Amino acid sequence: MNTKRIRSLSTRGVFLICIIFCGLAAGCKKELPPASVGKSEQAKVKKGHRELGLELYEKGKNTEAIAEFKKAIADNTANVEVYFKLASAYYDEEMTHDAIDMYKKIIEIEPNHVEAHYELGLVYVEEGLCDDGIGELKKVLEIDPKYEDAYYSLGDAYYDCNRKDDALKVWKTLLKDNPEDSIFHYNLGVIYRDKGQFKNAILELQKAIASDPNNDNAKKLLNQLTTKKQRVKSTGDIKKNKKKAEKENTK
Repeated sequence: MNTKRIRSLSTRGVFLICIIFCGLAAGCKKELPPASVGKSEQAKVKKGHRELGLELYEKGKNTEAIAEFKKAIADNTANVEVYFKLASAYYDEEMTHDAIDMYKKIIEIEPNHVEAHYELGLVYVEEGLCDDGIGELKKVLEIDPKYEDAYYSLGDAYYDCNRKDDALKVWKTLLKDNPEDSIFHYNLGVIYRDKGQFKNAILELQKAIASDPNNDNAKKLLNQLTTKKQRVKSTGDIKKNKKKAEKENTK
C-alpha cells in the first residue's frame, strides 16, 4: 500500500470537511437576527441616567426625565445642564418650590449662571416675592448688561409689584433705543392711565397704534380712555352748571 497516497487522501478529506463545516457555519450566521438590533439594545443599556434624562426632557416627558435626573445626581454624573433642565422640568410640572431650590443649587455651583438668575427672578415675581425677584433680575444685568430680556422682565416685574414709577423709568429707557416699539408705548399708556394722567396715556397709545396698526390692545384702551374722557368732561360740565343754577337761585 502506498502510504504517501493514503496520507494525501486523508489530508484532502480533512480539508473538504473543513470547507463544508465553514460553509454550514456561514449559513447559520446568515440566519441570525441582524447585528444592529443587538447593538441598539446594548446602547440603550449603556446610556447613563444623565443622557436618558436629557433625552426624555427634550421629548417633553418631564416625569420620567425628573426620575433620571435624580438618579444622575445620586450617582454623581450630573452637571449644571442636568440641574438646569431638572429645575425647568419641576417648574413645568408646577413643582415651584422644587424648581426654586434647584435654581438656587445651580447658582451655588456657578454663581454667575445668567439663565438661573433670570428664571429664578421670574419665578419669584410670579410667587409674589417681589424684592427677591427684582433682585435676581438686577443681578442678571450686573452679570450681562446686554441681556435685553432681563430689562423687559424687570419693567414687567416693577409693574406687577406695583412699583409703577420704576416701571415707567425702565420702559422710557428702553424706548430711547427702540422709539418705534409699539409694546413699550402701550405699556407707558397703561401706566399713565393707572396714574390718572389720561392725556399722556392717550398720546402713548396713539404712538403705539402708529407703530403697529394691528395693536388691538392699544386700540381698545384708547377707545376706553377717549370715551371716559368725554364722560368726565360731560359730568364736570353738569356739576358746574348745577352750581351756577344754585347760585342764581340764591340771588
